[in-house]
Amino acid sequence: MKQIKLFRFSTFFLAMVISFGMVAFDVCADYTQFTDVKESDYYYDAVIWAAESGITNGVGDNRYEPTGEVTRAQIVTFLWRMAGEPVSENTESFTDVEAGSWYEAAVRWAVEQNITNGTGNNRFSPDLICNRAMCLTLLYRMMGSPLDEAAAAEPVELTEDISLEELGIYMMQQMIEMMRDPRIFPDVQNDAYYELAVVWGSMNGILTDDNTGTMEEGVLFRPDDSCIRAEMISFLYQTKLMQDAANAPELYEDGQLTVAIPKEYSDLLYHTVYGIPDDEDGILITISERASREAAEAMGDDPEEAGVLFSIGRVSEEVLHEMLCGDMSGAEIFAKDENGKYYVFYHPTDVRYVRETNDQMAADQEQWTMLNEWAWGVVRDDILKYSSGLTEVTFTNTSLDICLARIAYEEGIKYTVSTTQYGPLEPGGVDAAPYVDFLLGGNFSEAEGEKVPDGEYVVLSFPDEDVRYDFFLADGNLVREVRGETETLYKRSYPDSGISNTEAMQGWYYAIAEKAGKREANHLLDAFIGTWAEKIAGRGVVTVSRSIAPEKATVKASWPDSAFVMNDWVITASLSEDGKLSYSNGIHTVTEYDESGESRLIS
Repeated sequence: MKQIKLFRFSTFFLAMVISFGMVAFDVCADYTQFTDVKESDYYYDAVIWAAESGITNGVGDNRYEPTGEVTRAQIVTFLWRMAGEPVSENTESFTDVEAGSWYEAAVRWAVEQNITNGTGNNRFSPDLICNRAMCLTLLYRMMGSPLDEAAAAEPVELTEDISLEELGIYMMQQMIEMMRDPRIFPDVQNDAYYELAVVWGSMNGILTDDNTGTMEEGVLFRPDDSCIRAEMISFLYQTKLMQDAANAPELYEDGQLTVAIPKEYSDLLYHTVYGIPDDEDGILITISERASREAAEAMGDDPEEAGVLFSIGRVSEEVLHEMLCGDMSGAEIFAKDENGKYYVFYHPTDVRYVRETNDQMAADQEQWTMLNEWAWGVVRDDILKYSSGLTEVTFTNTSLDICLARIAYEEGIKYTVSTTQYGPLEPGGVDAAPYVDFLLGGNFSEAEGEKVPDGEYVVLSFPDEDVRYDFFLADGNLVREVRGETETLYKRSYPDSGISNTEAMQGWYYAIAEKAGKREANHLLDAFIGTWAEKIAGRGVVTVSRSIAPEKATVKASWPDSAFVMNDWVITASLSEDGKLSYSNGIHTVTEYDESGESRLIS
């Protein structure tokens, strides 16, 4: 068993070098491609990002104007939008900032954040053209002026007993001195007001060959040149890429499984990796709170049992079936890989929070709560996001789910399906798997407060166990469990697939009735069943198959957008009384494939 400490020195160093105060954007803005920005332009990606993020809308007439000069009003507005348009509590303004102007809120915010103090005499000079030194300095200040403290500190010597914080300051001081070599930036003078901004920009990839300039003697920053819109938007985009890299989670990979650990939690957590071969089942990784483990060890207890937040395990389909047939407290199936293996999120059913004293437990309760909220909240979604070849699956574990699973996966289970039409019928050799698989995908949950509807229902009964389930026709997704004298209502929580639980039960019942000779088979759908190629734009396939619901079919249309992108449209079709199909509940998925055949669901 291998144990890994979740700590990287680079995490600390990046935290010292840059600020993480920017607000991430998640805006899907509709925009039109600018006519004066080409894909071959170095600032193309930056402009597209800025337009999608709402940072810029261009200058009108479907133009971005990349060579236009940047004014002070424009630069503070760019920065303000990049920060998420925060509302400032600053009520003071400048004499030349018009109330209600498009840049007023940005100027108030920039003053509040010490990004700018104006140009003197209570003026902001919104129309003044910014040179490159001014633009980069304002961006540097927005990021918290991360080199100022190290530059102002007394020189730190590298000794054996140097602290981690002192080591970070030492390294930054050495980098600042290195960047002061006149051969690197011949046109940047030492101690110029913009010097540290240039050093920071160079260290973190904000300044590039494209947005700056090169000559035989070194890199030209061109501090006094007017900053144009292409350069400014490139500065912002490179800052965004820097922040993305700094905030990227620690990734643990084991075959197809990738567990993402947020940077801010890495020092608080502990990995236990079990080294299970790819073709075997078992627990792959356990994530624990480091402080609980250390406290348990200090008290002489087993640290392996302390602070456990969750484990991720892998099981075969056979083991999955065994799990579904019993109580799965503390285990949730959430993913499946391309080899037919299932992934389980195991969480403790008791508290593993450990500290040496009650006072320390009270003091650290907030940290423990925070880590649990992360573990229970986003871990599974992040595994699906970062893992290649995993698809989401969900199974609930109510008593209804357990009874359904036992029908499919245990032998000798006695049950009947009945309605008033033909009365109780035993399965009679009908394969229950298609119906049970559909119902097990329904994600049942208790439906407190629901009223029992009037009318008919299909009954699934287990006579040897004194339990039955009533599937109501009036509400096709409501099920009543009657166990002795106790009644419980369950409701389907999975999105509507076009076929209700009760319709699936009806299809099952009719199949049993046909097998028993009590009902004639319905062949009206037979004319529609089949596969037709090249029916969609000359390059697609349409397949119609009989569904598990009576008089309903499943229509699947598939067509490629390219050699690497496939569209699938699945629709439920119902046969009307006049022999025509009507369609409903369409689901469109887009899958992308790489050159090795690996697939990724993109829409």
